[in-house]
Order: sequence, then C-alpha cells, then structure tokens
Amino acid sequence: MKEKLITEILNEMSLVLEEGSLTILKETLYLKLHDYVIQKASTELKAINESWMRWLQEFLVRKATEGKSEGTIGQYKIHLQMLLSYLNKDIKDITDDDLFCYLIVYKRLRGVSNGYLDHMRLVFRSFFGWLQKKKYITINPAVGLEPIKAEKKIKKPFTGEELEQIRKNCQLERDLAIVELLYSTAIRVSELTGLNRSEINFIGRDIVVFGKGSKEREVYLNAKAFVHLKEYLQSRDDDNEALFVSCRFPHKRLTVSGIEEILRKVGLRANVENVHPHRFRRTSATDLLRAGMPIEEVKEYL
Repeated sequence: MKEKLITEILNEMSLVLEEGSLTILKETLYLKLHDYVIQKASTELKAINESWMRWLQEFLVRKATEGKSEGTIGQYKIHLQMLLSYLNKDIKDITDDDLFCYLIVYKRLRGVSNGYLDHMRLVFRSFFGWLQKKKYITINPAVGLEPIKAEKKIKKPFTGEELEQIRKNCQLERDLAIVELLYSTAIRVSELTGLNRSEINFIGRDIVVFGKGSKEREVYLNAKAFVHLKEYLQSRDDDNEALFVSCRFPHKRLTVSGIEEILRKVGLRANVENVHPHRFRRTSATDLLRAGMPIEEVKEYL
C-alpha cells in the first residue's frame, strides 16, 4: 500500500517537478514513511451526519446580532454548509488535516484564487473558534491552518480618459445616472440597490446610506450626479419606490447582479476593461486623496 501511494504521489507531481526534484521527493517520502503502516480509509457508505446543523444555525444568528451584513452571513453559511456536508463527520472529530485537504480539493475543483481560499480559512477559524468558546470542542482545528499567501495585484482606479469613455457609452439616462452616482458617492453596489427615491435629498444634495453593520453615513452628489439622477427620475413613469429599476414592465428594483451586468456591457462598448461597481468606489477614494483629503477622512467617508 505504501509503495502504491508513493508511486501515485510521484506520478501526480511529475507534472510540475523536474526529474532531479522528483528523485529528492521520492527519497524523502521513503525515509519519512519508513516507520509507518499505511491503510486506505474505508469507502463504505456512511449515514449522513447532520448534527452540525444546529450549531451552524446558532453561529449564523450570533453573527447577525454582531451586526454582520446579510451578504457576509450568506457567505459564512455557504462555505460552512459545503465543508460540513463534504466531511460528513461529527464536529468534534474534525481535524486540521480534514480542513487542509478540503481546501486543496476545493481549489482544484473550483480553480479559485489563494485570496479566496484564505477567506474560507478565516471563515472556518471563526466558526470553530466560536465552538471552542461554547466549550463544544476543546481545540480549534482551523488554528493549525497557515495563512494562504495570495499574489498581490495592484487594483487600479479608472483614469480620467476611461471615465469619459464610460460616460459616452451609456446609452440610457439610467445607466449614466448609475455611473455618476457610484463615482460621486463611492457607495457599495449593495447600498445602491437598496436606495429609494424618497431617500435622495436634492436640496442638500446628499444621501444617508446604511453600510456594513448597519453603519450610517452621509454621502454627497456632485453636479453631474445631481443632474443625471434628476433627469433619470423625471423620465420615469412607474410608481416603484426603488431608485433604480429595470426598463421593462413591471419595472422591478435593480439587483446587484443587474447593475454589474449593465456596467459590464457599458465597459465593452467603451473598450474599458474591468468596469464593475467597486472600481468606481476605488476611483472616487483615489481622487479624494489626490485632492488633498486626509486618509482618515476618506476612510470615514467610505
């Protein structure tokens, strides 16, 4: 069994290692595994273990009371449900090896980035840390997982020329209003989709938004955002209270994915890469810093 395992490992690693490195790996495996008896785990069908469901539900409720956003709680739920269903073990029996192997399998199947994988690691650490505080488990298995280093990519804001091309290629007044509002206020797309017409103060040119953790802050409309938003609202003949709606009847409130798709199409027409909501937020923050606003004030504004 040991010989077969080593052969399988070497065959798989031959895709990424050269002959000299494979030889060193082979020798190391034989040396390290010499005193071990290796036996393949049973592949018999096991009953589905759902004992974790109650603990997961309690954990999610706790996160909600801490002020975590619905989106964040949703991510916790998806990652933990997938993990616990895949492992199909009692929570007390889960080890750091289980978590490590799961992350490897997930990366190979989904092709996600190291940054995404490290986010999953932090979710696991939070969940098992909470279970440890509740004294349901004695050791947090996720503590044994090393941080996963991600390649640092420089996330560039739009240039002035790119912004102008985006503006020129907005075919609808609604789309131009979305672009100007995102840039002027630096709000998140989830905050944008939740806005209603009545929440826009056209006299003071400001909007009160509720961000992550229900944190309230005030953002402002510049001249372009003010003009195009007003023109867009005046052009509408529906009675939906939502600030941005679909063009077709029954004119439903635009969703996050809906706005992302609108901007993606605008970007294609403008021949500008990576046109997405968060890049407007980054551009706005960058321009505020360039204009001389202290970084502490920019953080507060965001």
